[in-house]
Amino acid sequence: MKKLKRMTVILYNSYDKLRWHEAHKRAIARAAPICYAYDCNMAIMDFPCSMEDILNIKTTIGSSGKYLEQLIDENRFFIVDKFLPQFGVPIASTSKPEETKKISPQDVANLLNKKPVGIYIGLGRHGLPKDIMKTSVYHLDITEKNISLETCTAIGAIPAKIHTITQLQLKSLEIKKL
Repeated sequence: MKKLKRMTVILYNSYDKLRWHEAHKRAIARAAPICYAYDCNMAIMDFPCSMEDILNIKTTIGSSGKYLEQLIDENRFFIVDKFLPQFGVPIASTSKPEETKKISPQDVANLLNKKPVGIYIGLGRHGLPKDIMKTSVYHLDITEKNISLETCTAIGAIPAKIHTITQLQLKSLEIKKL
């Protein structure tokens, strides 16, 4: 079976950049099982924490942190302050994509046939800052209807939808080979 390039879910901290809040911990704990389930890497950007802080997260979410630990053990979890080249093509998730940068979930799945992608998800009411929006090659509205999703809903919807599309593409290729 063909192996696709990997998607990295990048949680961007638009909360407090100076203090490690419970909201940061909960977002990480919620995203880890989603990333693990849908074969994504996970990165956190501009979070006021260290790997030690991450390892000390106590939660009942995601089998008490089991999936976060597995991502860390498999070198699929990153703490970053900038977009890394190995994340591939930078994509901003937004309900208001610029027309010239707009990409559909189907197109993201097609892109994963060739290159890895890093999809930013903004935490909090402020979403992603203008510089992230500007430097992202594409803007993804996962709903394709300009519907704003709550952060945790987006964390679940984006990997699930893109993963489903990629799996359907792979099954289609297998059927054609028969």
